[in-house]
Amino acid sequence: MNDAPPLHGQDTDRRWRRRARIGLLTLFPTAVVAWLSVLMSERFARCISYREECVVGYNILAGVAWYAFWGSAAAGVAAMVVTSSADWARRSRKSLVLTQLMLQITAATAIVAQA
Repeated sequence: MNDAPPLHGQDTDRRWRRRARIGLLTLFPTAVVAWLSVLMSERFARCISYREECVVGYNILAGVAWYAFWGSAAAGVAAMVVTSSADWARRSRKSLVLTQLMLQITAATAIVAQA
């Protein structure tokens, strides 16, 4: 067994990798909950049923939500895949996880804004 303490960057690497994994695991449920709030709104029901009160900006918000969702997924996967052999890799993992989080928040906000 290896009882040696982790090197300086290995412990933080594990934390950022775990955060990326949590972000990936919560991405789809976040989008589903956000879409449920949109689908249960009265305005969306009138738009689907009678083509009344359909917002022109819906297409823009749907595009923002779409690209933010897939960008968040790509940033999370990239944060998981980046090897931790160099110092630049540790810094890029942190940036990728923070980008993943911001894109996930953007996707959820754009979805809810459609309600």
